[in-house]
Amino acid sequence: MVPFIHRFSVFVDCSLPGIPDGTYEDHGFLVLPENYRETGEATRLVINCHGAGGTVTTDDSQVEHQALTQYLVANGYAIMDVNGLPARLAAEQEIDIRNNIGSPIAIRSYVTAYHYCMEHFNLKPEVFVHGGSMGGISSTNLVLSGKIPVIAHSAYCPVLDTYEEIFLHPWSDGLPKIALGKFYGLEMDGNGEYIYAEERIAECNPAQNPKALRYPVPVKFWQCEDDEVVSFDVTRRFVERITQNGGEAHLRPFPHGGHEPQLVRPLVKNPSGIPRLNGEEIEITPAVEEAFCWIRRFDF
Repeated sequence: MVPFIHRFSVFVDCSLPGIPDGTYEDHGFLVLPENYRETGEATRLVINCHGAGGTVTTDDSQVEHQALTQYLVANGYAIMDVNGLPARLAAEQEIDIRNNIGSPIAIRSYVTAYHYCMEHFNLKPEVFVHGGSMGGISSTNLVLSGKIPVIAHSAYCPVLDTYEEIFLHPWSDGLPKIALGKFYGLEMDGNGEYIYAEERIAECNPAQNPKALRYPVPVKFWQCEDDEVVSFDVTRRFVERITQNGGEAHLRPFPHGGHEPQLVRPLVKNPSGIPRLNGEEIEITPAVEEAFCWIRRFDF
């Protein structure tokens, strides 16, 4: 049996203070490894939350093309992601489809997709969660929601602060800031600019979420010190707060590499896992190898 991709849809409650009540269809996918079986020993699932550079559609996704996903699948893990923002809702509200920004809608979509996968496939209930860039805030809010059983968390260059990183320094010419204003119903000033209101965002801002002080699972982040998209300092402070409160948190820095820690070379010469999928070699960089080892460390 070769690895294959199962594409699916889930229906998500999208009611928020800034969004009218309604249920919308969101798209997801599940990659199953070659050793997956419908009966017998269950397969471990990794939820890999995509960044704002991509989406999940009916026939493609950002995450399935990433080296970490391919490496994990080659070594027996299943991978799942959802868009976290239904396409019809995004069109109606004029929110960029790539910017779910870890909102309550995104978390509901991930939780619903988790239950869909558990009901339809032979998967172990406890999962790992990973994210990249905007997927950092999606994955962190998913972990902090406590709505699914998570073993450990990892992320590359994670967005962790809705104020510092989405409101003050948004990427893509301000698209995530627009999403922030619309999701949370932020008011506008006389110039048509959104007015930030922490109380409206509440627990969806990891940097200010009290639950993050005692982080519920071990977590590790990889980030380049010269990242000009996501603040390295925000990540460092987030990790320090967790460790100061007795949690297990790590930050693996790279001096250079910008917003792509997973691309920093040289390639790992002797990776610990199988570096081939469907007969093709996977380029294993240090961040890919280390994230793989982080997950393997907790997969008993």
